[in-house]
Amino acid sequence: MEQRAQPPFKVHIVGKNKAFVWNAEVIYSLRKDYRIVGSLVGSLPRFPLQNQFYGLPLSLMPEEVTLLLSEGIIILVNDEKSHQTPTKLQIEKYEKSQIENENHQLQEYLRSQKEKKIIEINFAKKGKQQQQDNHNHNNNNTDDNNENNNISSDSKQKEKEKGKIGFVSSITIKTASTNSFEWYNDDNQKFNTLEIAKQSNIWNWPETENEKYKFKIFYDLWKKGYFITSGIKFGGDYLLYSGDPLKFHSQYITTIMDKNKMISSLDIITFGRLGKAVKKSYMLCSWDQNLDKGIYFCLEWAGF
Repeated sequence: MEQRAQPPFKVHIVGKNKAFVWNAEVIYSLRKDYRIVGSLVGSLPRFPLQNQFYGLPLSLMPEEVTLLLSEGIIILVNDEKSHQTPTKLQIEKYEKSQIENENHQLQEYLRSQKEKKIIEINFAKKGKQQQQDNHNHNNNNTDDNNENNNISSDSKQKEKEKGKIGFVSSITIKTASTNSFEWYNDDNQKFNTLEIAKQSNIWNWPETENEKYKFKIFYDLWKKGYFITSGIKFGGDYLLYSGDPLKFHSQYITTIMDKNKMISSLDIITFGRLGKAVKKSYMLCSWDQNLDKGIYFCLEWAGF
């Protein structure tokens, strides 16, 4: 049976309105059960010098954090204050564990190099034996056609064997996370409601009227069943997906506007052509304070 992390989940706050999730099981549950996507921002330990794929932690948008906190799905942790000043004994213990970890990594590296050397030696021996067998076979076989077929077969076999050179088992070294340190204590740094978080000045989003309108629209769209991500790469506020972004393309680019703002014909053409260029519909969103509901207007470019 599938095991999942259970709410409330811990979300670590670092700096002003910057929220991160470090637990992979929590990230899976947020995405699978609550349609919260976020964005991975960490480098991969084995491939640090690239920017195509990212790893932990998961960075959450302010809208996502406020939504989850309002729904009681997460608790906020003040990560900075949870890291207390370590004692001298704790520092010595930590430094000792670091040295042990470095020695362990060194031993694993030497072991992998030894394995690689053995594989190369065995391959060289096998190659020499193969050459000898081919030489004996060619001396006994006078049929040119058969000889050519054997050489072709041997070449293919050598190509397959070449791929095996240098193969060694992966080295995986588990290091301690910062919240496992003895001087890390978050017992008094947890906040389970938006009101308490604001009073403690750990989470203040939304603050302005525009941010409040933006959150109401985000929350309304989320309740309609959409997966929502940032729309900055397409010039909008959000991208809306009917399913998981790993399986579906986004349907809408959304921009939030004041319902009383005048929109020029040039803006309408711009929105429509932008949506057409990326095969999406452009949605204009605003919030009606009197009716307390969202207003949505969709633009689609149509040819005649």
